Amino acid sequence: MTCGRRARHLLTTLALVGGTTLASACGFEDPKGADTARGAINWIYPDALHVTSAVWRAQLEGVIRRDERPEAVRALLGYRRTAADLVKLRDRLVVAMDGEAGPSLSILLIGPMLWTRFAPAQDGLSMAMHVDGAQASDIVIVTDEPVVTALASGQITPLAARQKGLLRLYGTIDGRIRTASWLDRLQAPLTAMAEIPQSEIESRVVP
Repeated sequence: MTCGRRARHLLTTLALVGGTTLASACGFEDPKGADTARGAINWIYPDALHVTSAVWRAQLEGVIRRDERPEAVRALLGYRRTAADLVKLRDRLVVAMDGEAGPSLSILLIGPMLWTRFAPAQDGLSMAMHVDGAQASDIVIVTDEPVVTALASGQITPLAARQKGLLRLYGTIDGRIRTASWLDRLQAPLTAMAEIPQSEIESRVVP
């Protein structure tokens, strides 16, 4: 076994033993550490790295916007902007719950390798940023910063994001179906879609 393979195997083993799917360094604080964690992510979430190329293509096609701010500004304000967009997404998910408790969600932004966890709470959904990783029972959403920004601004719908590979769901089949249905109930400006039949939702998320 090569040194690289041993390192990836160790990362996965430690993460599973520790109760999370993958503990990772956040790129906002440690870009090099995030690069290492990103290289191992496909071992746990197959094809997760495809989100990166999907985001690049979507930006090239004008489907979602590039962040045109200078690099120094992005480095200084990137975390704050991402946090604000995640709060907007959380608030819209609460509205879309419609009195029903959804599954716990862990969102991984694959660029900075930032984990955020949403869990059912008395007032809707609790939100914890910068967590070590997903819990074993969570539905995992792998996406990236520009996609969250586009969702928060209404530039793209959750359905279109899934179809273009900008947002990938991982977990049990039932959990993925429930999460897809939940996302597709998000109200404007995230989406103005009509209610989608359950059978159609299932066909979109079941491999």
